[in-house]
Amino acid sequence: MLSTVGNNAVRRNFGLGQAPCLSSIITTATFLSATRAQWHARRAYQTTKALEAKKSAAGQMMFEAMGILQSVGVADPAAQAKPKRTRTRKAKAAEEDVGGAKEVVETQEEPEKPKRGRPKKVADSTKDGEEVGVENGEESKKKGVKRPRKNKPETDDTEDGEVAAKYKTVKKRAATGTAVKKMPLKPAKITRSDEQSMLRPCVDPMQEQLYDTELWGWLDYGRNSAKGLAPPHLRKCDRTRVNVTSEEMVDDILEYMKPTLTRHEGCDIIDLNPGAGVWSTKLNDLLKPRTHLLLEPDANFYKPMLEPLLDREGTKLVAKDGVVWAELLSVLTPEYLPHQKEHHYSADDVPERNDTLLVTANLGSYPKRRYSNFPSATAMILYQFNHAIRSGALFQKYGLVRMLLWLDDEDKAAILPRMAQRRRRVAVDAELNCESITHVAGPDYSDVDPSKRLWFHRDPNIDRSSALTALQRMRDAGIQTPPGRETKLLREISQNPDDVVAAGETPLIYDFRHQEAFEKLERDFEDGKIEIGSKEHKSMVRMRVQIGSANKRFSNIHTNMAEFLRLMDDYRLAKANQADEKALKTIMDRYKEWEKTFIALGSTACGDWFVQRDNLHLWNQKSMHWDRRAIEPLVISKDEFFPHVPLSLLDIQPKAAHRVLRSMGPNSDRSGDMADLLMRSLMIYTNSPMRTVFDRLAPGASESVYPKCHSLVDPEQGGVPFPGAAEITVRGMSARQYEDVLEQWMKWPFRPRLEDLISQLSDEYKDAEGEDGGKFGGVSPEF
Repeated sequence: MLSTVGNNAVRRNFGLGQAPCLSSIITTATFLSATRAQWHARRAYQTTKALEAKKSAAGQMMFEAMGILQSVGVADPAAQAKPKRTRTRKAKAAEEDVGGAKEVVETQEEPEKPKRGRPKKVADSTKDGEEVGVENGEESKKKGVKRPRKNKPETDDTEDGEVAAKYKTVKKRAATGTAVKKMPLKPAKITRSDEQSMLRPCVDPMQEQLYDTELWGWLDYGRNSAKGLAPPHLRKCDRTRVNVTSEEMVDDILEYMKPTLTRHEGCDIIDLNPGAGVWSTKLNDLLKPRTHLLLEPDANFYKPMLEPLLDREGTKLVAKDGVVWAELLSVLTPEYLPHQKEHHYSADDVPERNDTLLVTANLGSYPKRRYSNFPSATAMILYQFNHAIRSGALFQKYGLVRMLLWLDDEDKAAILPRMAQRRRRVAVDAELNCESITHVAGPDYSDVDPSKRLWFHRDPNIDRSSALTALQRMRDAGIQTPPGRETKLLREISQNPDDVVAAGETPLIYDFRHQEAFEKLERDFEDGKIEIGSKEHKSMVRMRVQIGSANKRFSNIHTNMAEFLRLMDDYRLAKANQADEKALKTIMDRYKEWEKTFIALGSTACGDWFVQRDNLHLWNQKSMHWDRRAIEPLVISKDEFFPHVPLSLLDIQPKAAHRVLRSMGPNSDRSGDMADLLMRSLMIYTNSPMRTVFDRLAPGASESVYPKCHSLVDPEQGGVPFPGAAEITVRGMSARQYEDVLEQWMKWPFRPRLEDLISQLSDEYKDAEGEDGGKFGGVSPEF
């Protein structure tokens, strides 16, 4: 590796008093040119020896960096083992065969280190030296490096005898021209057992048929393995697709959704990426559509599996990619959809729901493919589907069209979060544009091991209360969960509904990720298996202190939260009774005293307080689609898909957005475009108070716009009437409050122009990157 690093970099990274930096070594080595690398090749050998002798840590760092560079093809291991020299074809072949013997013999006598300045000619009187001088004479003059002697070693002891025998064998191979084959550097082949495989076992005939195509073999053998390569005629097909294969699962889902799907009988269906066609066939059986368009980019590959469906009247296979808008728009024409009528809505027109058209798509893929600022291509498609509702683009030009989407569970969390911490821009847009978003089916994460849970979570009492409310809605509608498809939380609630504690009634209990290990240490200590002062005892004490400190902090937060909620109730009651100013002033004085105790909690406790307050506030307002769900999701397993990657099914029903959001384009007041930019600006500071965010948007906005947004300060509309520390945050606002903010912003005569807001937005992204320590705090601007 050091052959590709300049002399100054070597001295700086491995020299006196400065520890080596692996990233700087790799960066420097990567960007140096090949000519410069050859110029420093002479110093590689002696620098390596110096590092091994004097700087062991630096030498280890150097070897690690060299391995990284070799793996990416930047560094050549042969060029870094010793000084580079020009060799004839005959000498090169001999050296490849005698390579192992050279390393052993060279350890017997160290080569002389080259001196500074112009090298002198070295005459070698030995026979081997003369041969080298004839073959590599030019190189000897250029490099000035004395060739090590290769005399036959003595065979006085056993070790020297083994070396001599090895030397004879290698010499003989060189003379006969039998070269030892050098193995190329390739990644190890990945072979997985049936338990680890994402393809085996195949539990239904469709999985067997897909497995036999060998398109997904790379998941078990690796991308660069010969066994993992797909057949030549299939190498242009998408090998990251995840297919729905279980007919039993599809039957349970459609029976579960049947009460809401009956209104689409005899409709037109646009089916994007139908794949193996199990879901498409069952949906066709239930709805009996007049037109069923299958937009499949790998039409030739999936056509044999779709033949039974294609034999039905009105079904047509179109060899186009439905998630490429140019190809999708070419299908959204009277030629393919003769029964649909295109609408051109203005800002004053209210779009109506269109039940004669249904869109379904399979957006699942493994691994996920990142696209621009989005974490995956599916996330980008979700964002554009959501934006098309407001603008009336794509298939939403026919009216408000319902969508049934299969997608990865992580992508689902972006548009349907279950907690305030995950409520980003796409989720708020969905609340503004959609009447409902229902999680119909997906994997059950309620019983996941605590050490593998996601970082964010909310009060378990809120989750239990939300599940109980959904269960009551299901019972009122006469909907029953198929046996074996219930979530763990739903089973607990169904058996003991009276045990559910109201949200916010009790303090949180610290959910320690290593609770089982801590309990085991405590049992061993009580049984006398752990001595006081031992490593295990110290670990147990640290865990006990961590848990006790967190629980004490949560208890203080709960006490402070209860006092804040009492202040909110008193203010709401005083307003309802039209109390005088003196009574309101008394409540405000109590709030100021509370604010002092709140600030005294400390930064960590205050941050936890805001998380609990925002989650509780959103639950009380039923702001998120998840808390307004009509059904509890069905549990499905990974074995019901091929490859074995679990997907989630979302049911998205759009609604007519607010007029401010629909006014877009050059022939309007551009309020929709302005609202889009404002939402992007607001979502940079999700946990900041709204008054502070207004100051960041434009000078004077907090004094002119904020007081007119009555929903932000009215408790009856989900607002917080108290100024200062307890103001409502961006992530705690409901969809109605966002609409109020956008409406009052457009009425403000001194609002910035659209062009100025665009310029300001780019600066805000840079500021957010610097404040959060990473690009948008690890989250894309869209999410």
